[in-house]
Amino acid sequence: MSKKKMTPAQKAAARRERTPEELEAREAARSERALAAKRSARNLDTPRERLTKRIVTTVQVVLVVFPFALLGYSSFSGTGLEEAMRADPGFVVSFIAAMAQPLAAWILRFAYRHYADGDGGYAVGNLIGLFCAEAFLQNVVGLAGFALILWRMWGKTHGELTEWRKRRGVGGVLVDISGALAVLAIGLICAFASWRLSA
Repeated sequence: MSKKKMTPAQKAAARRERTPEELEAREAARSERALAAKRSARNLDTPRERLTKRIVTTVQVVLVVFPFALLGYSSFSGTGLEEAMRADPGFVVSFIAAMAQPLAAWILRFAYRHYADGDGGYAVGNLIGLFCAEAFLQNVVGLAGFALILWRMWGKTHGELTEWRKRRGVGGVLVDISGALAVLAIGLICAFASWRLSA
């Protein structure tokens, strides 16, 4: 029977038959929709926001270029990639760190999109994770770039990080920053390998 043909008593009985999990899921979806409606997109037409967007785009381009720069360096030095890896274990660590940079650029793209939509907590959470990852990857350029972006976005988010953490809970936060955590894991592996090679 369709809902239009149901009597008020039948509709009430149907509501009572719903499980607590269904009711909780409906309430969560309703609150999420209400929050999305309340959250307005950021005004990106101001000079400050245009400069922030240019900085984000520049950092993305630089991070994507990193692997190609490393490949170009190995070919210009007269040794092939395979030979350089066989000869120098430190080069292998640098190669893995360089290959993680496009992934960081891709995550930065999503973080900026959330920032533009007014979800600063998601953006700042991912930027903190990527900043820590760049520190372990020992990429000074990426570290400086993420520090600059984080500094520019921090003042504009006004407590959105706390609101995002409360709204999403621990599990939701971990899901939201899973990409940054993956880059951080690669960074930890590279840092450990560099430490063992220098010991």
